[in-house]
Amino acid sequence: MGKTTAKGELGEAMIFADLVRQGHGVAIPWGHDLALDLIVVRKENGALEKVQCKYTRSDGRVILAKVTSTSAWVHHRYTKDEVDWIGVYDATTVQCLYLPASEWDGQTLVNLRLAPTANGQGKGIRFAREFMVLKGEPHIGRRPGSDDRVPLPLEIPPE
Repeated sequence: MGKTTAKGELGEAMIFADLVRQGHGVAIPWGHDLALDLIVVRKENGALEKVQCKYTRSDGRVILAKVTSTSAWVHHRYTKDEVDWIGVYDATTVQCLYLPASEWDGQTLVNLRLAPTANGQGKGIRFAREFMVLKGEPHIGRRPGSDDRVPLPLEIPPE
């Protein structure tokens, strides 16, 4: 198994566990020809929503969430018609984030701030803490400044 595959599988596993911890049901689709990695069954209403999982390693200040998949054979940009959420596992901060389609559709990369900007800019900034819980409608814009966190940390066994 390649290093990239192992990272991708770790990201999927961590996002799977975090969604279950939040109280949602999770299903794994069969095969690799789909644009999605997981199907979440929302605890609020039983809705089925498609999740594409991504692994990344931030610099501790900004998480770069890719909305594409690239291999030797193909370069693909995800659309809101294919998936509802981009689930991001950041190995540096050991946290999972959930970007609704309304935040990334049409983009290839989304910046999520862990720390304030050096120049104090706040307008148009996406803070990672606003995306720690799978909530809301994926195709409707978020409420700026929302901070509904789940207080339980995801425990990771030592290597």
